[in-house]
Amino acid sequence: MGAGGIFLPGLLTTATGVATNLLFGKVAATPTITSSGPWAPPQFAKPALTMLTVPASVGNANTGQAASTSVNYVFGNPNVLRIMHRRTAHKTQHPVLTGANVSDHVYMLPARVTLEILASDAMSVLANNTWTGFSTLSLSVWQTLKQLMLNRTPLTLTTRLDTYYNMVILDVDAPDDVHTLYGLRATVTLEEIVAGSVASVAPVSSRGQTTGSTSVGTVQGAPISATQQQQNVIPSSLYPGVSSNPQVPGAGTVSSVPLGRPL
Repeated sequence: MGAGGIFLPGLLTTATGVATNLLFGKVAATPTITSSGPWAPPQFAKPALTMLTVPASVGNANTGQAASTSVNYVFGNPNVLRIMHRRTAHKTQHPVLTGANVSDHVYMLPARVTLEILASDAMSVLANNTWTGFSTLSLSVWQTLKQLMLNRTPLTLTTRLDTYYNMVILDVDAPDDVHTLYGLRATVTLEEIVAGSVASVAPVSSRGQTTGSTSVGTVQGAPISATQQQQNVIPSSLYPGVSSNPQVPGAGTVSSVPLGRPL
């Protein structure tokens, strides 16, 4: 072996029978594990690319106690197998007038992110001592995700491609079989909560309108005219054949006054 790499003599022979040495790249040295117990790869010390941030008002999901600062649940680079980012827009189904503003007829649906994560019990805590509280790392990660889901608290999800705010965990799916006996492989689905506010608009009318106090003017009574009295008096001259107390055959009495008898 030379200083520049690995020499393999005799692997290639020229027409003259002289052996030619082939030079390959240097072989990286194998890292030596000097510590005993749970082990974490060296890249765990690097800044993580995927992180769940819990607001300070909620605090640690394992202890349930409020924290003065936000809590970051960090996934190391080897722990995230796959991230599916989904941004979807919905458009109207009815025809749109030619020349209309199309942005009024298309709106964005909540963002949806799916994480496929892996945690091995051969490793120590992932980062920041947040995935702890149970005997193994797989149990700690599962119980922490479950508690974050039960809290129903909007989270901040930081990934390599984007940062998502107001995210809630909708689904956590983890098979438990012979392949995951000493670890955890889970699929976590998060979806955005779209928040909005109502803006107050000043009235554009020069005259203000107060509900329930609109003036309707003054209502005054008017005396009944003689013609109206003549039309409604009983007996009426318009119907001379009708008496004031007509006889009603078979009728009984009303109170103590029999029908058909003049009052």
